[in-house]
Amino acid sequence: MASVRNEEDSCQPHPHVLLFPFMAKGHTIPLLRFARLLLHRNASVTVVTTPANRPFVTESLQNTTASIIDLPFPANVPDVPAGVESTDQLPSMSSFYKFASATVHMQPHFERMLESLPSVSFLVSDGFLWWTLHAASKFGIPTLVFYGLSSYFSAVCREAVMTGIFNGPSLTTSQSS
Repeated sequence: MASVRNEEDSCQPHPHVLLFPFMAKGHTIPLLRFARLLLHRNASVTVVTTPANRPFVTESLQNTTASIIDLPFPANVPDVPAGVESTDQLPSMSSFYKFASATVHMQPHFERMLESLPSVSFLVSDGFLWWTLHAASKFGIPTLVFYGLSSYFSAVCREAVMTGIFNGPSLTTSQSS
């Protein structure tokens, strides 16, 4: 019976999985570990990153068959120094919003890349890279979204929204005495 299954498996095309982590180590590391799991299951894996993040991705995936594609990070982002392409290099977390928002300018490059890739079975993209879902849908690519938050934090946020806790009285305190 096992030999029949192996013959069936060898006839199945290997899936080509595209991974696009957000440019933060806490988001990238779990997806790179996922890449190794997919590779172990004989999937073809392509990881999308930026030129400044490529060395980290390359080192993490050394001795694997994963492909790595660089997309340029937007230049001239307000409050983000030139060359900064990862949140751990931001001068202050007050720059995070502008950094994260700037990634939408990567969409045209991402779409050109999708046109040139071999058939993609599915995309796993970070929740901060919401625009990748729109791009993938243009090409009929199924998508999964990775949220780099703990399940507890996600559950607390959901409960806070469902109960309307943030819709109540002002959360700020008065300084009057």
